[in-house]
Amino acid sequence: METRFDPAVVAAGLAAYGVAVVTAALLVFVVYRANAFLTREIDEEGLLRSGHRSIAISLGATLLSQAILLRHAVQPVMVMVRELFLDRPTVREALGTALRCAGVVSLLTLVAIGSTALAAFLFTRMTRGLDEHGEIRRDNVAVAILHAFVLLAITAVLNEGMEDLARSLVPFGSRGVLTLP
Repeated sequence: METRFDPAVVAAGLAAYGVAVVTAALLVFVVYRANAFLTREIDEEGLLRSGHRSIAISLGATLLSQAILLRHAVQPVMVMVRELFLDRPTVREALGTALRCAGVVSLLTLVAIGSTALAAFLFTRMTRGLDEHGEIRRDNVAVAILHAFVLLAITAVLNEGMEDLARSLVPFGSRGVLTLP
């Protein structure tokens, strides 16, 4: 099998990477704001400014769990953008790809937020005799650490399912995708 350097493929890869950088930054921002909205009864930013360790651990674990799952939203977008640049699409095809990218990102964002909300709910079910949220608000670091590890453990288990879902949403193009070991 003969291989050769193809500048168009590299340029398409760089364009896809640029889109991934923007997508990743927007996803983290949107997820952070969505979490703040969902927990608006707690002044999380005020607690953070005052040095509240437990809320920082809890928020950090939630954001990290969502980011681990959301990283799978970036890969389909990169594949679709790369293929878009390599196939010289019509305006209609480009708009269709942009809409599909937005749909994939939106769906996976909702799944990631829902998954971490479910994990947090399961945490409260695991520790029935403990007011987890109250303990975290009182800066009980031990409870916050346990909360963080429960979220991360559930995320680790969910990771493969999210990856499979993300890959099922990718319309592989004519050049396919190189999978590295």
